[in-house]
Amino acid sequence: MEKIVIEGGNELRGEVKIGGMKNSALPIIYATILVQEECIIENVPMVSDVINSLEILRQMGACAEFIEDDKIKINTKYLSSEIKGYDKISKMRASSYLMGTMLARFNKAFLPMPGGCNFGVRPIEQHLKGFEALGATTSEEEGFVSINVSNHLKSTKITLDKISVGATINIVLASVFLDGETIIENVAIEPHVDDLICFLNISGAKIVRKGRKIYVNGVKRLHGATYKIYPDMIESLTYMTFVGAARGDITLFGVNYEHIRFCADIFMGMGYKIENKGDMVRVTVSKTLDGTSVVTLPYPGFPTDLHPQFAALLCFTRSGGIIKEEIFPSRFAYVNELKKMGAKISREESTAHIFPSQIYGADIDATDLRAGASLVCAALGANGKSTIKNVNYIVRGYQDITSKVSLIGGKIKLIKGD
Repeated sequence: MEKIVIEGGNELRGEVKIGGMKNSALPIIYATILVQEECIIENVPMVSDVINSLEILRQMGACAEFIEDDKIKINTKYLSSEIKGYDKISKMRASSYLMGTMLARFNKAFLPMPGGCNFGVRPIEQHLKGFEALGATTSEEEGFVSINVSNHLKSTKITLDKISVGATINIVLASVFLDGETIIENVAIEPHVDDLICFLNISGAKIVRKGRKIYVNGVKRLHGATYKIYPDMIESLTYMTFVGAARGDITLFGVNYEHIRFCADIFMGMGYKIENKGDMVRVTVSKTLDGTSVVTLPYPGFPTDLHPQFAALLCFTRSGGIIKEEIFPSRFAYVNELKKMGAKISREESTAHIFPSQIYGADIDATDLRAGASLVCAALGANGKSTIKNVNYIVRGYQDITSKVSLIGGKIKLIKGD
């Protein structure tokens, strides 16, 4: 089993190249099922979720491979209508996008319940409600999801009961070829939703988002395209928490500042110095930070995917703070691991109270992707050595994290297991 070992207490100084957004790359990879011609996708992070998604497509008969470090080529012309790769699908949440794309192309989808990080119930009822509104029949039984169309799907108006990135994306994917206009209300407006829409439109779709409404005017077919995905805003923000915990002066390259502006304002209110020019963001922390409190909300609010890292950061502030989780109320598996390092945290239902803490190195376990990043954050600022196990969660979403942290002065190494 691989482990990450970190010797804490070293300031971070240097440059970090931010990669492409994992949360964009995954739906775009599955969206190529609708294209059936060669697509070139650039700025793709080489992380395990991406690698596994390409393998799922290959097992179904597609050509899908990295042709450069951050560029993939996909052609799904000869894709089978039978979904394969069940072992990978059941471990990866983004495989849910097979539902919308296979429904649109083959009028059916049968797959295991998509997996992913384990931090509470992440139901797909909004996805299924959307498919049913379009005319599909759905069922769930013994860990599998079945979606079928007896006649044909029809465009309609759909209002999501709650904002859901996954449901928004899946309903858009399922609607691309329908006659007429499909209107989806109360949609997610995260950058990766817009990224997918941009890719589909470059490929010939006719989709417009206006506020929290998306209008899909059906087309007969899509064509191959070359597309560069957005920078990963969560990776950018994660490195900003790292320098807050360890102190220092780092420069991030390849950042879309508009995507992180809301959080950057919070960081500056805590005492960060942040400078932005083009796609460059310089982040300096030279003193003890003030604490603050946040509530996770759909974009453009505070992202749930930054919650665990931000909790680790608050341990190093003067006054700590409060995090109220409104997206995934059970996203608190990181708490017990941070407590092993000396963190003073109390939890009341969906709220964590974080107090200023003396953080020490410890043997700890990553329980999911962002929880793993929170442990890296805490370990970088800690006194002593930390060993993080279950790092497969971390490499799912952060490309070359040990190399990048090492280049900015963090004493970190990845130790291969047996």
